[in-house]
Amino acid sequence: MTKKSINILIFSSTWSFIIGILTALYLNLVNYIINFIWGYFNHHANFPLRPIYPFLICIPFGIVIGLLTKKLGSYPLTIEEVLHDVRKNGKLDYHSWWKSFTLGLLSLGAGGSIGPEASTTVLSSGMINWLGDKIRLISTQASGWVHFWQISIDKDKLLRTPNFNSLFNSKNHKKFFILFNILIGVIGTIIVFTLFPEEGAFGIHKRPINWSWSILWYSLIPVIIGIIFGYFFLYFEKVFTKAEAWRLHTIFKATLWGIVLSLLTLITNYVLFSGEFHIVPFSKTALSYSPSFLLLIALIKTFSTHAGFAMGWRGGKIFPAIFASVAVGAAVAQFLPIQPVITVSILVVASTTIILEKPLLSAILLIFLLPISLAPIIFITVYIVITIHKFLLKKIGLKSLIY
Repeated sequence: MTKKSINILIFSSTWSFIIGILTALYLNLVNYIINFIWGYFNHHANFPLRPIYPFLICIPFGIVIGLLTKKLGSYPLTIEEVLHDVRKNGKLDYHSWWKSFTLGLLSLGAGGSIGPEASTTVLSSGMINWLGDKIRLISTQASGWVHFWQISIDKDKLLRTPNFNSLFNSKNHKKFFILFNILIGVIGTIIVFTLFPEEGAFGIHKRPINWSWSILWYSLIPVIIGIIFGYFFLYFEKVFTKAEAWRLHTIFKATLWGIVLSLLTLITNYVLFSGEFHIVPFSKTALSYSPSFLLLIALIKTFSTHAGFAMGWRGGKIFPAIFASVAVGAAVAQFLPIQPVITVSILVVASTTIILEKPLLSAILLIFLLPISLAPIIFITVYIVITIHKFLLKKIGLKSLIY
C-alpha cells in the first residue's frame, strides 16, 4: 500500500468516525428537543394546561414552519427523494443540508406525526457525499492531504479531479473501502448511544411465545389484513400527495395543520410524534382499548402523517406506519384464539413489507422491534408478502407503488 493510499484511509476512517458521531448526536438532539418541549405534557396526566397545551405549541410552530418553508422550500427531503437524486445525479447535493436540519427539527419538535429518518438520511448522506469529494481532492495531491479539517470544497478543483469510482483498482477494492468506513461510522454511532443512551423502540426484545399448529391457520388473517392496511396506507399517501399542489399559501397550510393537529389531540394523544418511542409501551396496553378505538387510532395516525406532510410538516413515515399497524394488529388480535403478540407481529410485518417494498430492510428493522423469538416468522412472512405483492403488481402492470 502506497503512502498516499494510507493517508486516504486514515483521512476517510477519521471522518467516517466523526460522521457516525454526528449522526447519533443529531438523533439524540431530536429526542432532547421533543422531551424539552413535550416532556411535562407526556409525563404528567394532571398537568393543568394539558388540554390546550398542543394548541400553544403546534400553532406557533406551524406559523414558523410555514414561514421557513416559503423561504427555503420543501424540506427535509424524503428517503425516496434522496435516492432519486443519487440515481439521477450520482450524488446528493449536500450544500442545502442546513435546510433539512432546521425544518426537520422544527416539525419533529412541534409534535408532527413524522419520524427523524428522513432528515437523518439527508444529513448522513450529505456528509458521506462530502467525504467522497474530499477523498477525490486528496487523490490529486502529491502529499495526499488537503487541509484535513477544512470543511469547504473548491468546486473548480473538484471538477478537475477523477470520479470516485476511478480511485479504486477493482470493484472488490471499492467494496472493502466502503464497508470498512461504514463499520468505522457505526462504531462512532454506537459510542455516542452508549455514552448518551436513549430509551427507544430498538433493542432485542424477549417475550415467551406459545407455539401451536393453530398459528399456521390463523396467521393467514393478519397477513391478509396487514397487506390490505399496507395498500391503504400507500393509497392515503397518493391522495395527500395531490394536496401538496393545492394553491394555498404556504404559511396558511402549515398553520392550518398546526390547528388540525391540536384538535386531533382531543381524540387521542397518539396523533403526536412518529410513535417510535411509543410502539413498545403501546403494544403492552393496546389490548385494553376496544377494537373500534384502535382502528380509529390507526386511521388518525395514517391521516395525520400524510396530511401533515402535505401541509409542510415533512419527515419520515416509517415509524408512524409501524405504529398504526400495531393498532390494527391489536384490534384484530382480540378476535383470534392465538397469542396476541403473534397476531400483531405478523400484521406489522405484512403491512411494513408492502409500504417499504424492501423485504430485507423490513425484516432487519422489525427483528430489532419485535420479539426476537419471532425472527423465523418475520422472515417467512416477509417472503410470502413480497411474493404476493410482486404478483399483484405484475397483474396491474406496475413495478412499484412508491416510485
